[in-house]
Amino acid sequence: MPKVLLLGDSIRMSYQPHVARLLESEAEVVGPADNCQYSLFTQTMLDRWLHELGQPEVVHWNNGLHDCGHNPNRSPIQLPLSMYLGNLALILKRLRAATPQVVWATTTPAHPQRPFRDTEWSWRNEEIAQYNAAALTLMREEGVPVNDLHRCVWENLDAYLSADQLHLSEVGQQVCARTVVDAVSAYL
Repeated sequence: MPKVLLLGDSIRMSYQPHVARLLESEAEVVGPADNCQYSLFTQTMLDRWLHELGQPEVVHWNNGLHDCGHNPNRSPIQLPLSMYLGNLALILKRLRAATPQVVWATTTPAHPQRPFRDTEWSWRNEEIAQYNAAALTLMREEGVPVNDLHRCVWENLDAYLSADQLHLSEVGQQVCARTVVDAVSAYL
C-alpha cells in the first residue's frame, strides 16, 4: 500500500489517528512519534524521520504554530518570519527529494477569545495570518498544493477548537482528518 507521511505539531498528532482510520484500506498513514514543533526542529529531524518511517508516496505537512507563537522562555517569538520561510524552503527541497507529492497545510487559528499572556505560550491570529500568507506565497511559487486547515477550523471555531481554544476538539480532529484525506487522496 502507498505510504502517507503526516508532518506537523500537536494539531497533526491529534488528527493523525482519524486519517489512518479513514485511509486504512487505501494507504499506510505514518508520522513521527515526536511533535514536529517549529520549522527548525522539523528541518533538523527530517532525515531521521524519513529513514525511520520509510519512503512516502505523499507527504502532508505543516509547521507554523510553534514558529509564530510567543514563548516567555524565548524572545520575542520562536522564529522570525524570514527564518521560518528559509526553513520551509529547505524542508520542501528535502521532501521533494523523497517524493514529488507534497501537500502544505495552513496553520490553524487560535480562538479570538483566547487571552494573550506574556507568562505562557500565546498566539495572535494576526501573526498566524502573516506566517500563513508568507508560507502560501512560497508554496504557490513552488507549485505545492495547499490544504487550508486554517479556513476549515475558522468556519466553526467554537465547535472545532477544544476548551484550551488552541487545540482541536474531537469534532475538529475529525473534520480536519477528512480534509487531510481529501487533500492526499488524489495522489494515492
